[in-house]
Amino acid sequence: MPVITAVLGDITTQEVDAIVNAANTAMRGGGGVDGAIHGRGGPAILRDCIARFPNGLATGDAGWTTAGDLPARWVIHTVGPNYSAGQRDRSLLEACYRRALEVADELGALSVAFPLISTGAYGWPRADAIAAAIETIAAAKTRVTEVRLVASAGAVYKQVRALLWVHCPPPVGTGTVGSLFEREPIQFSLRGDSYLWRELRARFAGTPLPDDWFTLRTLISDAIEQVVGEPLTNRESKPWHDNTAAIYLPEFDPGHGMSAGAVHLPWWAHTGVPILLDRYAALRDSKALQEN
Repeated sequence: MPVITAVLGDITTQEVDAIVNAANTAMRGGGGVDGAIHGRGGPAILRDCIARFPNGLATGDAGWTTAGDLPARWVIHTVGPNYSAGQRDRSLLEACYRRALEVADELGALSVAFPLISTGAYGWPRADAIAAAIETIAAAKTRVTEVRLVASAGAVYKQVRALLWVHCPPPVGTGTVGSLFEREPIQFSLRGDSYLWRELRARFAGTPLPDDWFTLRTLISDAIEQVVGEPLTNRESKPWHDNTAAIYLPEFDPGHGMSAGAVHLPWWAHTGVPILLDRYAALRDSKALQEN
């Protein structure tokens, strides 16, 4: 499985073996990512498209051209389904990622940068499009070692990163703060809190455990505050089922359910953080027993 990373930036500037273009069936350039790639890559890409794809390309299929003036070596073009026009078969969207990786293997490309296919003018619901991308790439049998999912907007980047950490959680080191998050609490039933749990796990994957619980609590509380935008103590006196106790974060919204994207600060103040502190205390007690 390739290492998948979320990237905030411009796909046309990615220094990889191949960048993927969200093309249309005519394969003659267009708007959005397609227009940006043709514009920055220059006329060589269009000339190659005309020569290699005189009859265009079918939805779900992929093929390659030169990258022209782009820093990549190749452009892999794939045609996503047009959700707005009624093309709503998810397998077509998944085929775009699968076929693009197959073409990358034919080329010998080891690093590939993808946009979020079909999420622009084609209107595919973003959360499902991100999930389809991650699930398909993670399951692909490919020699590609690095895949970048490139988002040009900060909010989209955060959503890609949140879903990526659900499907492909990064490894955490032994004796790190991240290791406290290895097991999810059985109390989880709220989606936003589950996403935040995974984000904190990834943030602290390499952070050594501090020497005291107060420092640990400060680390975790500060991180939560950075994500949600307000102190953990602001709403801790409210019951978890109070709607005003929840903070909606779009990046944690999987696209369905009334509680989608909701982070409940009282749960973190009275349940989530205490669970982590209890695990920390148990580790310290165990270490003390081993030393004695």
